[in-house]
Amino acid sequence: MLPKGAAPAVVVALSLVLTGCGGSAEEAPGDGDAATPAPAQATAETSRAEPAAAESASGVAASGEQAEIVEHLREKTMQVWEVYNTHDPDALKAFYEEGYWEAQEEEVRSNMEPFRAFGVSINAEETSPPTEIAPGRWEIRHTGRFPLGSVKMVFIWEEFEGEWLLTYAESE
Repeated sequence: MLPKGAAPAVVVALSLVLTGCGGSAEEAPGDGDAATPAPAQATAETSRAEPAAAESASGVAASGEQAEIVEHLREKTMQVWEVYNTHDPDALKAFYEEGYWEAQEEEVRSNMEPFRAFGVSINAEETSPPTEIAPGRWEIRHTGRFPLGSVKMVFIWEEFEGEWLLTYAESE
């Protein structure tokens, strides 16, 4: 739950992020699956914030903090792809929450093997910006392209003792 009066500032910040990456709310896919909650989508009505609310001290602080998180998660998600392209699952482990890594390690290693065997890299692009889907829980969607295909991924990040870790990373 956002502090009272912070919602307009958050909407403005997310609108600026969408505009900055050349995307739009309509491009953000959402399948409604309970395991992968769809991000909140801005509409024409919600993207119009009142100037007074956007300029309030609490709104400015929330916008700045949100913008920092968005940028950090963008960078961190691209780092995941860079490490994946080294074909080193042990290095990839650093991005995962420990329990989630334990549950996913075998699948990650198996999925990575053909890329390692053939020296294939994935070129990723953001298809939906980081969006807070629950307090402290952020989702970002990417499409990764490689020579014979592509994969659409959903990443969910949560903060643990000051470090953002993956608690969900699955293909759509």
